[in-house]
Amino acid sequence: MMFSKGEETRGDSSDRQIFPGDTMIVYGLWKNISDLKTNSDFVVATPFTVEKKQNPSRFWGAALCFLCAIGLAMTGAPISLAFFTGAIAMVLTRVLTIQEAYQAIEWKVVFLLAGLIPLGVAMQKTGTAAFLAERVMSLVQGGHPALILLTVAVLSTLFSLFMSNVGAIVVLAPLVMSMAQIGGLDPRPLALMAAVCAANSFILPTHQVNAFLMSSGGYRNADYLKAGGGMTLLFLVVVVPVFYLFYL
Repeated sequence: MMFSKGEETRGDSSDRQIFPGDTMIVYGLWKNISDLKTNSDFVVATPFTVEKKQNPSRFWGAALCFLCAIGLAMTGAPISLAFFTGAIAMVLTRVLTIQEAYQAIEWKVVFLLAGLIPLGVAMQKTGTAAFLAERVMSLVQGGHPALILLTVAVLSTLFSLFMSNVGAIVVLAPLVMSMAQIGGLDPRPLALMAAVCAANSFILPTHQVNAFLMSSGGYRNADYLKAGGGMTLLFLVVVVPVFYLFYL
C-alpha cells in the first residue's frame, strides 16, 4: 500500500514513480523490511527490531555449559562460582559474544544487591540487628507461645528484606534459642521457624529473585507491596499455626 499525493495505491507499485514524501506500508519478512533501514532512499517511520535467527549448534553448547555449572554446584562448589564458570565457558566456546553477555546483565539488579549486601553486613556486625531483636523479644518474653512464634516469624521476615537469609538467621538463632530456654520452650521449633520465615520475602524487590523479575516485568515497588503484602500475611497465617500445633 502506498500513499502518493493524497492518492492510495494497492498492489504492485514497481512501475509507479515514487516522489519525495510518499508514504509506503510494506508487508513482508522482517529481515527484508530491515534492509530498508540501510537504504538512504527511504526513512523508516515505525521503529522495530529484528531478532537474529539462532544457530542450533549454540543451543547444545549452552545446554552443555549449563549442565556443567549444575554439576559443579552439586559437587559442593559455591553456586555463584559454579554458574559464573558456566557463563565464562559460554563466552569461551562462542555460544555468546562478550557484547551479548554484557547486554544480558541487569545492572539495576547488580547495584541494588551491591547496596543491600553492605547494609545487611553493617546491621549484623555493628549489633544493630541484634539490638532491635533483643528489644522486641523482651516485650513478648513470658507471653503465650503463639505470640512468641509470631514475633520470631515477623522478625525473621523483616530482617530478610534488608539482610541476606543467612545473616538474618545468624542474628536471630542465638536470641530465639536463649529466649526459649528462659520460657521453658523447646528451642528447636523457634530456630526452625526463623529459618523458614527467612524465605518470606515478597514485599520488596530486595530479594535476589524479586530483583531479577523487576526490570524484565516492568514492576515497581508498589506492585510488590500489592501482590507481596497478601502473600506475606498468608505465609504467616499458615506457618505460625502449623508450628504451634505440630512442632511446639
